Amino acid sequence: MVVASRLSAHFTRLSVAHVSWFQMAAVPNSVLLRGGRVLIFDSEKKATFPILDVLLEGATISKVEPHIIARPRTKVVDATGKLVCPGFVDTHRHLFQSHIRTSVANQTLLEYCGHLLFGRVLFYKPHDVYLAQLGAATEAIHCGVTTVLDHSHIQISEDHIQQCIKASIDSGIRSIYCFAPYGLPESINPLKFSDKPKELHQRQLDLFYRLSEQSPLGNSQNDGRITLGLGYDGVEYRPVEDTKRLLEFAHSRNYPITFHDCHRHGMSATKFLRENNLLSNTMVLSHFTFPSEEDFEAVKAHGVGISSTPESEMQMSHGWPEAFPAMRHGCKTGLGVDSSAICSGDLFSAMRICLQMQRARDNHELASRNKIPKQLLATVDQVLYMATLGGAEAIHRESEIGSIEVGKRADIVLMSTDSPCMVASGNPAAALVLHASPSDVESVIINGEIVKENGKLVKVDWPTLKKELEKNMKELEESWEGVDWGQNTDELVGGWYMTDKLE
Repeated sequence: MVVASRLSAHFTRLSVAHVSWFQMAAVPNSVLLRGGRVLIFDSEKKATFPILDVLLEGATISKVEPHIIARPRTKVVDATGKLVCPGFVDTHRHLFQSHIRTSVANQTLLEYCGHLLFGRVLFYKPHDVYLAQLGAATEAIHCGVTTVLDHSHIQISEDHIQQCIKASIDSGIRSIYCFAPYGLPESINPLKFSDKPKELHQRQLDLFYRLSEQSPLGNSQNDGRITLGLGYDGVEYRPVEDTKRLLEFAHSRNYPITFHDCHRHGMSATKFLRENNLLSNTMVLSHFTFPSEEDFEAVKAHGVGISSTPESEMQMSHGWPEAFPAMRHGCKTGLGVDSSAICSGDLFSAMRICLQMQRARDNHELASRNKIPKQLLATVDQVLYMATLGGAEAIHRESEIGSIEVGKRADIVLMSTDSPCMVASGNPAAALVLHASPSDVESVIINGEIVKENGKLVKVDWPTLKKELEKNMKELEESWEGVDWGQNTDELVGGWYMTDKLE
């Protein structure tokens, strides 16, 4: 009980330190990107890269055409030789977890729960969460991700949640903050959950409804980039009528509603939603592993989005990533990182792993019939689509983001082709998918604001934030020193009656 009491005391301590990690730089009224190779998908979702100018006025793309004349006071960026891409869209990420990166590099899903989600995360104070969230959003921006569907189940206190939202605003990212009611433990070593789960769940829902009344969400510094969504796990274990009311409310507000869907691990959202006729075109199913043909048909018919996180799915034994099968069935399909505490935090890695995994899967099916492929079915264009416009479709925001079109939000990434990895690439789509890395992300613009320029973060003061993150991690490591993570995992497995399934 020593660790349990120390953890309880840790929750009550608030940090009073205040440091400004972000810079309130003036946003230019207009930006002209001149002469870059602009990624535009044709009607068959094939990537083209015509040389065009792109004019951003305020938060909006106002012109995409050759030889735009710059107005006075327009900031002109020479994009000659660069790839001008829509910002990458991450359709499933737990931002608050990235600060604990490398802690579950060799762990299964159950160990991840025991070591991280129902473990180290519980030691976060509100100020720790702010730093973790800000560092994670900064990582995403550094990697060219401009929009994140943030599945946030850091349900320790209202203060923790408000700090998550504040950090997202301060980072400059575009984010749908999916508030996720969740029953985290009250103590570890021994592991103890609330003995009043219904009351806890209702308090969390009450907070969700209060957040829904905030306009803008969080504080007045939110210029519309941070909006509210709903993350709803354990849907199959909750009263159906209560769930219907909540989902109807979220749907009426056009909030994206996201669920974990991996029935091997007891998360059977698709099955429950189908059986109760609750599927809707505001929903996003994360992982969606081991789907039946009927599942694919239902998802397509109702316009549900699919988020595949191939790197984490393969480690956590969710099953084969289903991004390509979902796309082949006509479903809205995007990619996600899941958690950069588990794996890499960029969509270049996700695209590459997703593509080559599917090629191996397709080739293996042919080999099982003693055949060899005449051509590859999974292409770089398709997976690049998933990371951009496909991702926007999957989170139901394709009218606003995901492509470089007049009237859409000014979320743009400039990719350098100067590195030894990218130089003289004849196929820009292949270069982005198979050869690019975060170091090739030269500039990032979100909502018309330049947040990374010439390889350097300009919204966030990275050298200062870096020091704070390093200092904070040392403090966190001291706070959980002596915790037996193996015991915590074993108690969790026993509580979930999963011991007999392990091998």
